[in-house]
Amino acid sequence: MNSTGLAAPVPAPVPATAAALPRADRVRAFVRLGRPKFLVQSMMVVGLGVSMSVHAGHAFRPGWFVLTLLFAWCTHLMTHYCNEYFDLDADRANGAPTGWTGGSRVLVSGLLRPMVSLSAAFVLLFVALGLIAVMPTTGTRVMAAAITALSWFYTAPPLRLNYRALGEVACAVVLYGLGPLLARSLQSDALTRADLVYAAVVCALQFLRMSVMNLADIEGDRRTGKHTLAVALDGPALVRLYIGGQLAVGAGTVALWATGVVPTAGAVAVLAVSPVAIWVSRSLVTGALRVPGRANAVTFWASMHMPLTACAITLSLLGSALGSDGGVPGGWLAVYGVTLTAFLVWLAGAIRSNVFRRPA
Repeated sequence: MNSTGLAAPVPAPVPATAAALPRADRVRAFVRLGRPKFLVQSMMVVGLGVSMSVHAGHAFRPGWFVLTLLFAWCTHLMTHYCNEYFDLDADRANGAPTGWTGGSRVLVSGLLRPMVSLSAAFVLLFVALGLIAVMPTTGTRVMAAAITALSWFYTAPPLRLNYRALGEVACAVVLYGLGPLLARSLQSDALTRADLVYAAVVCALQFLRMSVMNLADIEGDRRTGKHTLAVALDGPALVRLYIGGQLAVGAGTVALWATGVVPTAGAVAVLAVSPVAIWVSRSLVTGALRVPGRANAVTFWASMHMPLTACAITLSLLGSALGSDGGVPGGWLAVYGVTLTAFLVWLAGAIRSNVFRRPA
């Protein structure tokens, strides 16, 4: 038993070769344990929030941008290391993980001891708390504290939100709900109605995306008592939820455009990425998640729908701002240009690895 009163994950037998891993291999395993490829999500979220502020006519504040990005990456990595520890039993029971679900497999393979993952999570938690302490307003500190708490208790006791069919909501609120609003608020105080709408759209899409990710892990989660939304609803019902949710987001975007709440460029940006959701929906209906060679592509595109949507909205905001009298600060154009380039280069490599690779 651990200090929470719950049974701690039982370490997998460490292979003799793994026990004597060279230091460089242990470092690589530790990095892989944190699943850094998912940090592209939080990077694009921060870019969206800063662009909301710039679009509203505010100056770019590079210091707060750096702090926001550090906080986003810190809490994102903290969540991964925490999840690897508390999800170990479920990951072991998952016989068909993809490159985007089922954990990093580092602890499952016995390459590192579980306590390494939990220790890293605690270090990152304390760093996140330090970053929160220097945030300038009560509102930003409260938002950041909520992000940190929901991230930690996503799988950690006593709340274990992803074991109570609440993980999908928590993840959506943390990353794509509060995430861009925190970045926006650290640049300038006032939030506009359009800011809230954009955050709500990507938050809803993230909820649907997480539902697909948990659907991919449903068998292992069932066996270990991990009560995700996919387990609660079962497969067919969750597929209907995903498709219905995507249709609702699209229809809501059109309605908000028709009433003038969202500008044309913003509505077009959201709808322009919808072919990704259509492809994922069709794949879910045809049972692609049950086919090892196709499941990885489904979870990959379900994940990429989010940063692509954030990127499309961001570009629409910057394009609109460039056409206004105030324009866009040159510093932010340069920073986002580098960010976008890095994302596109990474995306091209990820597509080659996850879409065009031959099934094993």
